[in-house]
Amino acid sequence: MGFDQQHQPMNASPAFGIISTVVAGGLSLIDASKLDAQPRRAVHAVTAVLTGFYVAATIAGSKRGSVPLKTAAGIAATGIALRFADAGDMIELRFQEKLREAGAKHPRRWMAVAAAAATFAGYLSDRAAARKSRFEAVPGHPAEHERALNPGVRSIAEGILGARDILGAPELLAQLASAREVYWDREFTAAAHFRVPDELPRAVPHNQIFPVRAQFTGQGGTLLELLLHIYDGKLDMLTVNAAGPDDSDYLDGVLQGWPNPSEVTHVIEDSGGWTVPIDE
Repeated sequence: MGFDQQHQPMNASPAFGIISTVVAGGLSLIDASKLDAQPRRAVHAVTAVLTGFYVAATIAGSKRGSVPLKTAAGIAATGIALRFADAGDMIELRFQEKLREAGAKHPRRWMAVAAAAATFAGYLSDRAAARKSRFEAVPGHPAEHERALNPGVRSIAEGILGARDILGAPELLAQLASAREVYWDREFTAAAHFRVPDELPRAVPHNQIFPVRAQFTGQGGTLLELLLHIYDGKLDMLTVNAAGPDDSDYLDGVLQGWPNPSEVTHVIEDSGGWTVPIDE
């Protein structure tokens, strides 16, 4: 493929935004300076761990292969939060007194609101960045466009998802009903890229190639198959591959369009790894 596809990172998910906002506000309600040594250390530890997790989720969140960076950033943030926890308590205490002097009757509540607002603002910023860079073109690549899903692609995907009662299929079918296609070139390519609204339920497992495949016969009798890719619990793309390893070069400039749904046969791997047809 001529581009590096970027997927929605964890920090762009609604669950992450809600949980991180609530946790940030809740922790800010606790005045650690009034706690005994052991409870204060517990609060410091929880805050440090959650800080490390937040940093790990937001650093390089949209880049593939960034797990080492995420891990290192999360560990470093946890260590820094623990190291300066006592100093943080003193800063909060001074800020609390300033709010009281300004007339606030419940300064901790205002501090919690401010912490939650800052966290949610950061989430919205990450979410906007994730949407903007979900597909990152390489230099010189055509601009990204969006259009209604090709009826043939929709029928093929519906057939794959409905051929067998499989975990996650209902959620994916619901996504398909609202999906649109992202494309870069108006000429046919052997891959259809889906864009699904964020608020729809995700499928489990989150990352997979759907077990059911659709096979059809191409020019010259070559057996081809359509694969439905799932990423982060959402429809990602539909691709055409040669079913046999000896035919891997078949698609180069040969396939001119999607097959008619009536031309495909649905198959699935059995427990022994053999491809078997699905009776419909």
